[in-house]
Amino acid sequence: MRLNQVVPVPQLIEELWGDRPPRRPTAALHTYICHLRRALSFGARPGGPSMLVRHQSPGYVLALDPDQVDAHRFERLVSQARRDMAAQDHRVAQDRLSAALALWRGAPYLELVDYAPMAEESARLEQARLAAVELHAEASLALGENDAVVARLLPEAQRHPMRECLIAYLMTGLYRLGRQADALQLFERTRAHLAEELGVDAGAELQRVHAAILRQELPFGDRPATRVDVTAGEDLADATALPQAEPPTGGGHKDMVTHGARTARSALSHERAEPGARAAVPHTAGVPHSDAVGHSAGVPHAMTSLPFVGRTYELTVLGAWADAALSGEGGLAAVTGQSGIGKTQLTVEVTRGAREAGHEVIGVSCPGEDGPAYGVWARILRQLSHTRPEAFRTVSARYSGLLGGLLSDVPSDAAEDVQPPLQAPFLVEDAVCVILVALARQKPFLLVLDDLQSADCSSLNLLHLLTCRLPEVPLGVLVASADPGPASESTPQTALDHLLTSARTLILRLGGLSEQAVATLVATQVDADVDAEATLALHKRSGGSPCALRRLL
Repeated sequence: MRLNQVVPVPQLIEELWGDRPPRRPTAALHTYICHLRRALSFGARPGGPSMLVRHQSPGYVLALDPDQVDAHRFERLVSQARRDMAAQDHRVAQDRLSAALALWRGAPYLELVDYAPMAEESARLEQARLAAVELHAEASLALGENDAVVARLLPEAQRHPMRECLIAYLMTGLYRLGRQADALQLFERTRAHLAEELGVDAGAELQRVHAAILRQELPFGDRPATRVDVTAGEDLADATALPQAEPPTGGGHKDMVTHGARTARSALSHERAEPGARAAVPHTAGVPHSDAVGHSAGVPHAMTSLPFVGRTYELTVLGAWADAALSGEGGLAAVTGQSGIGKTQLTVEVTRGAREAGHEVIGVSCPGEDGPAYGVWARILRQLSHTRPEAFRTVSARYSGLLGGLLSDVPSDAAEDVQPPLQAPFLVEDAVCVILVALARQKPFLLVLDDLQSADCSSLNLLHLLTCRLPEVPLGVLVASADPGPASESTPQTALDHLLTSARTLILRLGGLSEQAVATLVATQVDADVDAEATLALHKRSGGSPCALRRLL
C-alpha cells in the first residue's frame, strides 16, 4: 500500500500489535524485518542481501518497481485505456482493460481487512475494478460485441444491483440483442432496489436509457443484426435464445442473430449431420423462404437425445460465472425451467468446459424426497474421498464421529441405506461446509446438482448454509431445478424458493429454443431438406422444448 514510502517504526509497531505490543517491540520488529528480507531474497543481487526492504530513517521502505505490483499495473493499464477511449481507439482500450481485469484473483488484502486502512484500500481497489468493468463494457458496446457485454455484466449486476452505470450498459446490451423485455425488467428491479435500500429513484442517465428503449431510440452500434441461413453442423451464436416465462410465439426478433457473437464452446461437435443437409430460416416468422424445397422430409435418425444448440448466451454466461467462481468468487448458479426444456444438457456442457479447462467437477443427481437426510451430500463426500483421499482424510478426521454414515466408505449406490446422526443437524451441516470449503481452498472444484427440486429438505438447508460461505471461496455450485410448483406440506418448497430467490444466486430460466435452433436440430436429424413452413410448424408444436421436439421427430 505504501510502495517506496518510508513507514516510521512507531507506525509499524502500532499496525502489528495495536495496544498489546510485546515487551521489546523494536527488537521484535527487527526480527520480523529479517524474516521478511529472507522471504524476499529472490530480488537480491548475487552475493548480497536483499535491498527490497531497507532501513531509511525514521523507519523502513519497500523499494520496488511499481510494475512489479499487480495493483499498480492494473491502475496504469486502466489509465491508458481511458486515454484510448478519449481518442476513440476502442479496440486498443478493450485489449488494455482485458489485460487489467485478468490480473484480478478475488478480493485484495482479504485476510487483512480487519485493519481499517487495509479494508479501505481493498474497497478502493474494488471500486476501481468495477469502473474498469464498466469501461470495458463501453468499449465492447462501441465495437458491437453486445453478447460479450451481457455475459460479463450479468454476474456483476447480481453482485452489485445498485451500480447504475453498470446496469445501464447491461440494459443497452440486452436491448441490442433484441431482449427489450429483459432490459425493461432489469430497470424495474434496479429502481425498486434503490427505493427499498436507499429511498431514492434511479439516476438521470439510467432513466434516459430506459426512456430510449421504450421509444425504440437506442442505437444498435456499429454491427447491425443480420439474417443468416442455418446449416447443419454449424454452432449458431444464437444470441436471442433467452429465458422467458412462456414458449416463444410468432413475430418479434427471434430471427435475429447478432453478427460476431462468440460461441462459448463448440456445441455441435458430436452431431451426426449428413453432408449438405440444411434448412432455410424464414426472414420473417411465418413467411416461407423463397428457396424452400417442396418435397417431403426424410425419416429422422433413431435418437434418444438431440445435439446441444441454441443456448450460446446461457453457456457464455455460465462459463464466465464458473471461471469467476473457480478463481475465488464462489457462488451459486441455478438453471430453471419446465421439464424437458434442456436444463440437464446445459449443465453437462458447462461441466464439459470446466473439465476441459482442468478443473475438478463433482456431479450428482438428487435422489428424491423419500431418500435419506443429506443423501445428496453423502454422494458428494464419497466422490471427494475417492478423488482426493489424503486431503479428504485430513480435513474430515475431526468430524468422523459427528458425521457418521456420511463419511463411511460404502458404494455410492448404497447411499440410501446410510442415515447420519440427526440429533444436531446444524452441526452436521456446518461440518460438511467446513470440509468442502477447506478442500476448495486447497484446489478449486465445481459442484453440479441436478434435479434439485427432488432433494430432501435437510440437503436444501445444507446447500443454503454453504451458499452463505461461498463468497471468496474458489468453489462453484451449479444446480438444475424444475420451476417450483405450488407449496404443499409434502414438498420442500420453502427451502427451494429461498435458494432460488436469494440475491446471491445467479438465475437462468430457460425458455423454449428459438426457431433457428429448432431448424438446426431438424437439419441434423432429417436426411433431406426441410422447408421453412414445416420447421415453423415443428417449432410451434414443440414450443421450443428439445424433449417435445425429439418426440415429434
